[in-house]
Amino acid sequence: MFQTEVVLLVQSLVSDFWTAFFNFWTEIGYTHWIVPLILFILFGISLRAGFILLHAVFWNGMVTFHLKEWFALPRPCSVDQNVQLLGKGMPNPTGFEKQGAQSFFGSLPADVVDSLRTNPIDSWGLPSGHTSNAMTLWGSIALFYKKTWVRVLAGFMLIFIPLSRIYLGRHFLADVLAGYGIGLAFVMLFYYGAYRQEWFQIFFESSWIQTVWDLKVCLLLIYLALVPGLMLLFPSFNRQAVGALLGLNLGYLLLKIGGIPRDSGTLLQRAARVLVAAVFYFGTDRAGAGFQSLLSLETTGAGEFLKAVFTMILVIWGSTEFSIRLGFFKREE
Repeated sequence: MFQTEVVLLVQSLVSDFWTAFFNFWTEIGYTHWIVPLILFILFGISLRAGFILLHAVFWNGMVTFHLKEWFALPRPCSVDQNVQLLGKGMPNPTGFEKQGAQSFFGSLPADVVDSLRTNPIDSWGLPSGHTSNAMTLWGSIALFYKKTWVRVLAGFMLIFIPLSRIYLGRHFLADVLAGYGIGLAFVMLFYYGAYRQEWFQIFFESSWIQTVWDLKVCLLLIYLALVPGLMLLFPSFNRQAVGALLGLNLGYLLLKIGGIPRDSGTLLQRAARVLVAAVFYFGTDRAGAGFQSLLSLETTGAGEFLKAVFTMILVIWGSTEFSIRLGFFKREE
């Protein structure tokens, strides 16, 4: 599964059309496309589903990143100069040739891996973040919305996003299969372990005081409020990601105090809610970047953390309250 022959076989199809085709699928697998999609679901379709998706994608991304660092295994383009960096517009810079695994279940040569760990020329490959993100996001969406066209779209995403990573020379088959497995684990955890559970549904209802002393709800409150704070004690956790999680949770808790609004509304109201959320998100993110620059915090972890916290609070709580006042959302009676 670490053979470069698999990658070279897929790359044998190379043409301008296929490179543009797979570049498209790779592009929509990046975070800057995933976040707007989740905002659309959160404010246009279901706050509950969007909340779960944000948490699932966050934890998948965090776990995938740390597994990459832990395994520290190179990409196929790093071990074989015959693997093309399609879509990059540059030649493969590696000095190794045909140093992939020699059999389907074989491992990469230890001396090559050690050399690349000492002098890395790229980020690590195992597992594929594009694949685990696609599985977490689109696998969950297919379960949330059991419609044929949604499942067909999810199927395309789950096939072509991972395949694009092999075609572009960025991942081995093993990386992609590991990504599928990790993503599936988070689908199971957040969909069946939370979304389908009665105690989670109660947490989105208006009865706050009556349910707050329930053990599972108390544990959920601890998860929302304390876990992000504890993560700050460990430098290995990305400050921007932790800030986004904390801001998401604080925004939700502020919203919960006033009452979670219903997901119902006309098509125009739903579109207006999505537009308001997008303005809050991109506006706050741009303003936060400006304040970072003004305070000379743009390259610091603290600056990224604070910007992410306030951006998510204003998106989750601020844009929802704004939409409620404009009549686009209605609270539970």
